Amino acid sequence: MMIAALVLTVSLSQGTEINTGNAAPESVGCSYVHKRSRELELTQQCGVLAADGLLQVDDEVLSQISWSQFGVECIHVFGSEIQNGWYFINPSGLGRWAPFSQDNDCAPFTQGVAVGLSRGKVIFYNQLMQIEQLTDYSWASGFYQDAAKVCRGELVKEFDTFGEHYSYLGGECGFINRDFEVLIPLVHPYESTPSP
Repeated sequence: MMIAALVLTVSLSQGTEINTGNAAPESVGCSYVHKRSRELELTQQCGVLAADGLLQVDDEVLSQISWSQFGVECIHVFGSEIQNGWYFINPSGLGRWAPFSQDNDCAPFTQGVAVGLSRGKVIFYNQLMQIEQLTDYSWASGFYQDAAKVCRGELVKEFDTFGEHYSYLGGECGFINRDFEVLIPLVHPYESTPSP
């Protein structure tokens, strides 16, 4: 028996960035894995988030975090007028938003960069939280086999019958290589973008 998928559309840009104008840096809270207890710890005083999306985590919080072997950790930031969500941070306390999450965690770094957003546009940044590439894209995947799928415009989420899994539709999408050069022009809807 075939079950029809429930189609529910949600704008990708909904809730991505609340205010990225000239907002002053703001104090934010966060949750992270505590290094001794390995339990999720919650603090209202995590650090300061700038309007461009750069997070500076307080030293006291940094000293309590369970660090991965890769030198970065994923924390969840809340209480922001700029942007709540998952952030990668490094041991020096700098962090950037990782908006295209993987279930309940940051999408991993691939080929030395992670995908983020700053002022509503995709950025690619390294583990020092330095922006390697500013773009005019609205969505991007990580790199896989030397290519990343990128899109401009609005993507729509189409949910399955249970409302848990979804796929993207629409936009103007293509592929770039690790040098950020276009491999496949951004003229295809997400669902029918040819692979490089």
